[in-house]
Amino acid sequence: MLQRLRAFARAGDAPLPGLPFRSLEQEARAAVGRLDLAIMDALDGEVDAGQARMFARRHRDVATLLESLSPGSPAARVLRVGLWRRLVDVLAAPPPRALRVRAVVDFYYSMAAVTRHAADGGPCLAERVATLAWGPVAPGVRHACMGGRTDEGPLLVNILEVAPGCRVQARDTRGVPDLASFVTEQGACAATSGGFFLYSEPEIRPPSARHDLVGLLVEAGQVRSPATLGRTCLVQGTDGRFRIERIGPDAFRLGVPDGRTLLVTGRNTAPHDGPGLQATAWDRAHGRRAPALAGPWLEVVGTHARWHPPGEADIPLNGLLLALPPDTQPLGGEVRWQAPAAIATAMAGGPRLLRDGALDLERLADDFAGDAPPVTFSQDETWDQNRLPRLAAGLREDGTLVLVAIDGRNMERAPGFTLAGTAVLLRHLGCVDAMNLDGGSSKRMIVDGRTVDLSTTEVVADLSAPARVRPVHSALLVFPRGTTPD
Repeated sequence: MLQRLRAFARAGDAPLPGLPFRSLEQEARAAVGRLDLAIMDALDGEVDAGQARMFARRHRDVATLLESLSPGSPAARVLRVGLWRRLVDVLAAPPPRALRVRAVVDFYYSMAAVTRHAADGGPCLAERVATLAWGPVAPGVRHACMGGRTDEGPLLVNILEVAPGCRVQARDTRGVPDLASFVTEQGACAATSGGFFLYSEPEIRPPSARHDLVGLLVEAGQVRSPATLGRTCLVQGTDGRFRIERIGPDAFRLGVPDGRTLLVTGRNTAPHDGPGLQATAWDRAHGRRAPALAGPWLEVVGTHARWHPPGEADIPLNGLLLALPPDTQPLGGEVRWQAPAAIATAMAGGPRLLRDGALDLERLADDFAGDAPPVTFSQDETWDQNRLPRLAAGLREDGTLVLVAIDGRNMERAPGFTLAGTAVLLRHLGCVDAMNLDGGSSKRMIVDGRTVDLSTTEVVADLSAPARVRPVHSALLVFPRGTTPD
């Protein structure tokens, strides 16, 4: 427990007041209401009012959960004081604070879950997986739901098994009011939510906008969202095979307004000499600023392109700076991304979870560092301690795709999984390669036109709390064997 509580420690944090522990507990209890107001006040202008209220609600709910734990439990008492002190430190620090507030609250919720279920009995995860009851959904597609208690606490996981010969299609679902209805309208037999999008990042400026997709999305061979970072992607090739691989912007071509095609030949490096119009991409994996090079820059955010003269330049949050040869004439306007011919559909996520059957959770390899979005992953201060709702994809050796939707934020039924726990689950399900997708409040699974998972933005202790859900901005639609998506 003490090792876990070192999360969030930073040089310069205020020391714990030199008071008896019982006095600290009393101060923590008395501070709950004040902290709710302080959170909303501190986040005013950094995030919208709805997000600020949500973070304050989560804090209050976690404080209430900690009070409900065994009154005499030393771990519960330490957690109650720890939540108070860490939030005081974060709120006293310079902005931005929203992501740190969210991380602190999620962390102490996760530690409350560990404490609450530390003595639980029950089968291990592998035994739970061995007794799964699969039900048919459509030719080549099966569904199972795994619930109940394990030796590490309760869980609720929905699983889709998609056999070779089936098709998936990545879709941009921004503006879709109801994912289940949309899936049915598209003729898919099942679906999950997809990849990341901009949400709480403190520097979302035009032409970027909140809810813009982060990372690659290819639908029917067309790029709907470009690869702005080198991220692990779920891909179905034009040959129908599924694969998990890392794809960066240097795999793409862009059609520019003067009719030429620009080839991206590298990443975070000076341009290469070569025939035709070539450039190298600089992204947020490098940092906020690109160095002064001899040639000009083309700033690209989505399909929007803007010309910059030579010199140092800011790298956009969810875009690229393309370093062009010195003699390139000014370009600008709309660009068209061209996907490699072998990709039928692709959805970026990350980090990778399994490689050749072994755990592989190296965030830096997937460009989750610094200011790269989503910063909830890039700036994680908990060392993967948080138990959250998760969505992930895995591949078995025979090419079968496995999609898992793990419920969370429900103390008594489904506290959630860490990324490492998600990797272990997929390995028990027979996967040799696996990757994370966007979880949290955006996690969703649809089977036969019905939402089968429990999604909520709130921290709940039971099923009586109202379910506030977040819209899904991208999705993976599943089509049975023998059909082809339109």
